[in-house]
Amino acid sequence: MNMNYYKKERRKRILTQGGGILLILFIGALIGAAIMAYKAKKGIEQMMAAMNKETYITVQTPKLENVTSNKKYIAKVEAINAVDIKPQVSGYIEEILFEDGSEVQEGQSLYNIEKRRYAANVASAKANLMQIENDYKRQQALYKDKMLPKAELEVAEANVAKAKAALDLAEVDLDHADVRAPISGRIGKTLVSKGNFVASGGANLARIVQTQPVRINISVTDKERLNAAKEMAKGPNESKMHLQAQLADGTIIDIEPNKVYVDNEVSAQTATIPLYIEYQNTENLLIPGNFINVMVAATSAKEEITVPQVAVAQDGNGKYVMVIKNDVAEQRYVEIGDTFKDRFVVKNGITTNDKIAITGVQKLSNGQKVKATEALE
Repeated sequence: MNMNYYKKERRKRILTQGGGILLILFIGALIGAAIMAYKAKKGIEQMMAAMNKETYITVQTPKLENVTSNKKYIAKVEAINAVDIKPQVSGYIEEILFEDGSEVQEGQSLYNIEKRRYAANVASAKANLMQIENDYKRQQALYKDKMLPKAELEVAEANVAKAKAALDLAEVDLDHADVRAPISGRIGKTLVSKGNFVASGGANLARIVQTQPVRINISVTDKERLNAAKEMAKGPNESKMHLQAQLADGTIIDIEPNKVYVDNEVSAQTATIPLYIEYQNTENLLIPGNFINVMVAATSAKEEITVPQVAVAQDGNGKYVMVIKNDVAEQRYVEIGDTFKDRFVVKNGITTNDKIAITGVQKLSNGQKVKATEALE
């Protein structure tokens, strides 16, 4: 009996303690929820207070300016023609007939490769042809006198043809022994020196790169391509496009193109298409492989609304400005055009009667009260 009594009493104590713990946890949860609700309320109150608090900003009225469209592109200068000079006959280099880095003309002799040996081969082939032709003439006479079968005469004719072909090949080799420039341009340093043996079709002897004219390669969007096509269709006297290039030292030069054309397909990776400008490069200021800035400007101005670049912000919906009306900020989405000096051209969304914030734009919110001060010009 005593044992059962103690067991019952122990169960009561455990149940009583468990209930107390649950009660404590429940009360703690209620207190936590109350604290969180209080903090949320204070946060909302602070947010509302911040919105209603006046913020001091600087505003400016958009300008109506005569804007000249000007786009800048990173461009690469390319050679229209470039050739690696390879030997087409084997032999020792007897002469090098150019200076490293000089301008060479198409057809100019660059190297001599054992010309005397190949000239001797030509003389030998001529002598052999002469002998075979004389034999053929005698065999023709014998054939007319019916003293020679036709089969032997045909063999003699074939020998003449072979001898002529051998002479042609010897003359081609002699011509190739005098290595000439296939194009005009600037030649680099020679890659072999006098006295070295070279093999037909072997390593390069030198490289010639055409420098006049050159090709300037820029990548444009399809819209820009269409605009360029319209301008080019007007002809050089009517076109309003003006091209300039900025060199590595900052020098600006005018580009008078020989030809402007686009490639035949748009890149799937960049959604752009290469536009090529052929330029005479008379002063050799552009070198193939150079990267330069190319500015495309319109020769006539157009009235456009402009705003300072600092007045424009961007979010997930696009670019916007903050218009201030009756000391309240209004977020206004705008369509931005070209850059003009240190300002953006605005295609639509605002007028010259609006006042826009030019300080703290990204910190302002729609409907926020502000205290505006006019910016000094």
